Amino acid sequence: MLARELRALGAEEVSLLNRAVSFRGDSRMLYRANLWCRSALSILQEVKAFRFDSRESYYDQLRQIAWHQLFAHDKTIAVQALAHRSEVFDNTLFMAQLTKDAIVDHFRETSGGRPSVDIQNPQVRINAYVLDDRCVVSLDSSGDPLFKRGYRKDAGSAPINEVLAAGLIMLSEWDMLSPFLDPMCGSGTFSVEAAMMSTSMAPALGRKSFGFSHWKDFDPGLLQAEQSDARQKQGPVRARILASDVSGYMLDVTRQNVMAAGLSGSIRVQRNDFFALYPREESGWVLLNPPYGQRQTQAETMTFYTELGQTLKHRFAGFRACFITAQLDSVKHVGLKPRRKIPVFNGPLKCIFAIYDLFEGKRKEHLETKRRRRIGDPPDKKEG
Repeated sequence: MLARELRALGAEEVSLLNRAVSFRGDSRMLYRANLWCRSALSILQEVKAFRFDSRESYYDQLRQIAWHQLFAHDKTIAVQALAHRSEVFDNTLFMAQLTKDAIVDHFRETSGGRPSVDIQNPQVRINAYVLDDRCVVSLDSSGDPLFKRGYRKDAGSAPINEVLAAGLIMLSEWDMLSPFLDPMCGSGTFSVEAAMMSTSMAPALGRKSFGFSHWKDFDPGLLQAEQSDARQKQGPVRARILASDVSGYMLDVTRQNVMAAGLSGSIRVQRNDFFALYPREESGWVLLNPPYGQRQTQAETMTFYTELGQTLKHRFAGFRACFITAQLDSVKHVGLKPRRKIPVFNGPLKCIFAIYDLFEGKRKEHLETKRRRRIGDPPDKKEG
């Protein structure tokens, strides 16, 4: 999904990596990616890649990087260090400390000052990633993670973050025009992300600052031009979006988040029990983030997903229905054959995102009707 987004934005040499995507582009592309990417957690700009065989070698090569040309010594910094299959580093905390020491020592030698460390709210974030004997050092151009859109004032007790929500909507292949139902809305993240897509709203347009705004090569005029272009592309929400929940408290939270996103009047918020809901529309998309039921018994879980499947089958024929669950065996209790089952992570939780095409009658008859439509057979033609 992210690679597709980046190509649409004009990125070059887009390549899929392990849980990441690499691409090439200029400063305009960097700013644009931060403004528009819905499924990226952060955009890292590579500073240097090098090989090392000892802690001394690692420190020396980091210290030689021209950090003073990248940001000023009066900026606050934080280092995130990750190491896999490394014979040199078995403690990432020590690796982060050594990385910080190399950067600070470089500034002392070149400018006489040094950046201070601020773990909570740094102006410049440095990322050091080691695999075997190779290190890639990057600056985090985003600053705060990009799932922090700024609209979610309260997430409730079982949140799904904005990046994951947007990615799941894209995986569902919603066309941004058909009705979109979010009947277990919680804090309304699915609904807000769907509305932002339908209105062509850049998800980070409301951000006050990015990581790159503290770099020496930051171009405020270029960022303002990209922000102005994004505002011009925004239009009205083109789809009917319904956020509903059985909890009155969570609906109040949803209304606050919808208002904070600037989408008041674009999302209908109402109290409904999903299992008693009858949709007005004959077709559309329905996305669900059911309670994961970690405190439920196996029998309660089975009953819940059986009722979920029955409700979808008998009341949502004509819809595409999708749900995410951390209970990996729950799909077999739904009683419907999924179109796709996609493994995803909600934070540390391994989940399944199940997608269903719902229809009336038997599946075999539905598939036969689709086959006839595809090849152009008349509806009453008999098979020989």
